[in-house]
Amino acid sequence: MEHQKSGPVRSQTKRSLRESCYYCWDWMIFSILRKRYGGIQLKVRELLRIVHAIRSSGNCRLLVFGMGYDSPFWRRINRNGSTVFLEDYEPWFDKISFKYPDLEAYLVSYPCNMTQWKEVIDQPDRLTITLPGKIKNEQFDVILVDGPRGHRFTEDQPGRMSSIYMASRLVGGDGYVFVHDAEREVERSYSSRYLGEDHLVEEIRGRALLRVFYFPG
Repeated sequence: MEHQKSGPVRSQTKRSLRESCYYCWDWMIFSILRKRYGGIQLKVRELLRIVHAIRSSGNCRLLVFGMGYDSPFWRRINRNGSTVFLEDYEPWFDKISFKYPDLEAYLVSYPCNMTQWKEVIDQPDRLTITLPGKIKNEQFDVILVDGPRGHRFTEDQPGRMSSIYMASRLVGGDGYVFVHDAEREVERSYSSRYLGEDHLVEEIRGRALLRVFYFPG
């Protein structure tokens, strides 16, 4: 009887070891990629969670709020799918677009600033962003909210209120929304309001807090 039980146990152990090896391999690869693409603020653990969602979507439709030196990283990771970037700061948009001309990126304007975040939280009509015609009716498999910066409560800072609201409209069935810097009051309040605590499946602590929301098909 003991001999009969050992087979499944050994099989399960081998599977666990194999999965651990794959995980360690991914960790090593993404540690290297993170160093190669300067400017990536997300830690490896956060990157792995987002990449897992991208891979699980097949030909993933990825939307990223915010552009940076890490933008080519996301395009490379999602090379079998389509990746779209939205950026509001024109000098930065011009700089990154010039450096990486193959990116599909659009300049957008946010209707509200950080000083208005409490005022507009229950006014979705004031949070709507005018999107390019090519993507305004599209549904995305994975959305990463990592822009605008939103680190100062001033009138020249748009914050991520509209990014989070628009993510709730643009995410498709069986899709994920990742909200970075979610330890901050604005990100936490708006993700709870528009993405819903019932869709929150994980919180990952890196340099900042990454909240993971899942929307079943």
